[in-house]
This record gives sequence, C-alpha cells and structure tokens, in this order.
Amino acid sequence: MSISGFLFKDENLEEFTVQKINSSSVYVTQEGDKHPIRLDKKTLTNNSGILGCYKAYVEPNDYWNYINQTKEKQGLVSRISNKLGTLNIEQLKEIELLINNKKSVKV
Repeated sequence: MSISGFLFKDENLEEFTVQKINSSSVYVTQEGDKHPIRLDKKTLTNNSGILGCYKAYVEPNDYWNYINQTKEKQGLVSRISNKLGTLNIEQLKEIELLINNKKSVKV
C-alpha cells in the first residue's frame, strides 16, 4: 500500500495484512498496529484527509508501473512545455488541433 498527500511526497510502498473484508470495505494493518485502516473495497483507497491518502495495490509491480508512468508523463510535459516557446504560430495551431481532436501524433 502506498500513502500520498501533504506529508507524503516520496515514493513509498509498504506491506499490509488484510484483517477483514465485508461487503463494502477491506481492513488492513501493519505489524504492531492497534487499529486497522479501512479501505473502500471497490477502489482500495482511503482518503483520511490530512493524514494522507492510502491506496492499496494487489501486486507491487502495479505500483511501480504507476510510478514509472507518472515520472515519464511529467518528463514529457516538461520537455514539451520547454519547446513550445520556440514554435511558430502555424505549428502551435497544428498542435492545438491535434490535442482538440485527440489524434495520435506520428513521429
């Protein structure tokens, strides 16, 4: 399970044990915890506000794939953003058309 939010910015993946499952929730704990964390059964999440948002992953690779895709997207957005200022008006209009029409871009 990973924790994200105001206090949790870095990548983190911790192992939890399922304690109980009912029709709407999954309850998980870590060794030594006194109180389980309740996760929504459909989304495997718990948004506890200031304490962070918990998201459970069945397989560790699912989490790491998500992290890698997020980093790749951030890099692409940054590189594209840096290059936009060098394009002429016709190129920018063409990019806008591609984005608005959601067409795939061929390289």
